[in-house]
Amino acid sequence: MARIAGVATQKDTRGNITHITIDLKKHKEAVPVLKELGLMEKTQFEKECEGAITLEEFKQGLLDHIDSLPWKK
Repeated sequence: MARIAGVATQKDTRGNITHITIDLKKHKEAVPVLKELGLMEKTQFEKECEGAITLEEFKQGLLDHIDSLPWKK
């Protein structure tokens, strides 16, 4: 197997890989994948924002609210 900088493995006595260590400073692109797999815990901010609406939903709600106001003509 090719060696990758920032990635280290540990093997058991049989030669099977048992642990993988990834330097996340060098491999920032691995963070979303690890979170998706459930290997990294979400931050408190990410937990609080899970139920948030998208920008498009907010924009549409704002426009609907403005349209519903009784404007003087």
